[in-house]
Amino acid sequence: MRGRAGARLKTKRRALFLGLSACVLSAAAAGALEDLDLAIGRALFRRAWAPAPASTRADDGLGPLFDARSCASCHPGTGRAAARFDDAREIEGRGVVLMIGRADGSGDPVYGHRLQIDAAPGISPEGVVGAQDEALPDGRRLRKPLALRLGYGPLDPESGLSLRVAPDARGRGRLDAVSDETILSIEAEQKRAGGPVAGAARRVTLSDGTVTIGRYGWKAAQPSLAEQTADAFSIDLGLSTALRPDPYGDCTARETACRAAPRGGGASKPEGVEISQAIFSRVVAFLAATPVPMASPSPSPSPVRGARLFGDAGCAQCHRPELPTGDGGSARLYTDVLLHDMGEGLADTMPEPGASARQWRTAPLAGLSDALARDTGLLHDGRARDVKEAVEWHAGEAEASAKRFGALSASQKAALLSYVSGL
Repeated sequence: MRGRAGARLKTKRRALFLGLSACVLSAAAAGALEDLDLAIGRALFRRAWAPAPASTRADDGLGPLFDARSCASCHPGTGRAAARFDDAREIEGRGVVLMIGRADGSGDPVYGHRLQIDAAPGISPEGVVGAQDEALPDGRRLRKPLALRLGYGPLDPESGLSLRVAPDARGRGRLDAVSDETILSIEAEQKRAGGPVAGAARRVTLSDGTVTIGRYGWKAAQPSLAEQTADAFSIDLGLSTALRPDPYGDCTARETACRAAPRGGGASKPEGVEISQAIFSRVVAFLAATPVPMASPSPSPSPVRGARLFGDAGCAQCHRPELPTGDGGSARLYTDVLLHDMGEGLADTMPEPGASARQWRTAPLAGLSDALARDTGLLHDGRARDVKEAVEWHAGEAEASAKRFGALSASQKAALLSYVSGL
């Protein structure tokens, strides 16, 4: 009897062991599959796409008009690219784009929403992105956007221009986990306070009529990482996705050669788009998995003092160090995701529905140290060369904070600037 009982116990233990082993192997396989998806997403983020027709139909569909051949061209290492201009006032590199638009949200009748600087063979690019920098008496640099060597005639007189630096993409996917209710509560909190800071959440209407809250982009025009990624595929690369199915991207009806160009091989697939959902979802998953940039070790002898001064000066009213997320964590990005009136000095000539020319979403500061190291320029058009210059451009709702910064002692300013520059 004792032998039979022992045999049954061994059998149960073996079954339990095999069951646990299967669970462990299953979890390991799932983890390996997830890692593989992220690796594929990273490779697709770096992939250089080709105009149609190409020998590899899975890689074609770029353009016909486009700003870059890959996501990584504008976001090296998922960070920021430089926004430099040569002596001829022309762009160097892919770190800045030229947005075009009118007050009703439409693009230019000929050039659309973006001045595309490259094109498929046989098609003329739209022009060259440029800027005219002016040194102000106080040492700041004013930057005026220019559309140079236009390939399809003049811009419409009603079209406004705005230079936009390619933003840091690292960790920004955490904003998806911040609920609409959290963002709206911050909006309400600032309005109740009755002070100069009174941000506005950007209401975005989706194609199905649903109204949600914008989180991404310099004007918070996109409500999710997927929407932002689809917009980049369409406008920057001219590649269609299920969310942006037009295979001609930003080509307008007047750009007949662009509209007559071959579509990508992906357009003949069952999904009817150049970027399949399998590809698109992996790119989004890769971006969502990129961690929030870590602050660099502060050279200041007292980083705690710098953080305190950051709060005392009122910087943290808008650049909130962290926002609570629905998964019980936080998005430590230094933003409130709201639009703020930043004054006439930072206004561009391109208002849009839901955001005036003077309004900008609070730019996340996480990763700022890397932007300074890459010399990308700060603010939406890269005009500010360092944090001090960026602060000095703050007006409108941020004017009181800028004045408090100006009233600090030299050592206090150094501590605060060192803290922010290390984020």
